[in-house]
Amino acid sequence: MGKYIWLLPVIFMFHDMEEIIGLTDWIRKNYNRIVERFPASERILSRYKEITTAGMAVAIYEELLVLLFICILTDLTNIPLVTGIWFGGLLGFTLHLFIHIAQAILIRSYIPALITSILSIPPTIWLVVKSAVFIPMDTPSILGILIGISGVAVNLKLAHMTGQWFQKVS
Repeated sequence: MGKYIWLLPVIFMFHDMEEIIGLTDWIRKNYNRIVERFPASERILSRYKEITTAGMAVAIYEELLVLLFICILTDLTNIPLVTGIWFGGLLGFTLHLFIHIAQAILIRSYIPALITSILSIPPTIWLVVKSAVFIPMDTPSILGILIGISGVAVNLKLAHMTGQWFQKVS
């Protein structure tokens, strides 16, 4: 399992570099067009409208630190709950890639995350398949998987709050 654990942060950074490089400027340029077409998206996009590239980088750095912490715990321990959390994080990240593709299809436009989402899906699915055999389907592992999946969503909010806080203090 050890050799698979460390592929997740590599794929994560490959994908998130595209978001760091282009997402904030792209949102500012396309905000009105997207909100006009999808009014409900304003609630989500408004969080990104004012974030800078540096703020986005800090948000992604926060996510990377959490991911590295989980990877270290997973690699150093043989605790089914921890392994499940890592696997749940992998599943959450995989879903995240598909969401970016769905977003691009919905708005019928490139979004900064699309190319690396498409390129990351095959190795990520391979990683899910290869890692799944190491995850016992017992109560601690299943609980860990649920924590990992929901942790991805919760930490996304925390990461954006961190990026916005960074902008205020810098």
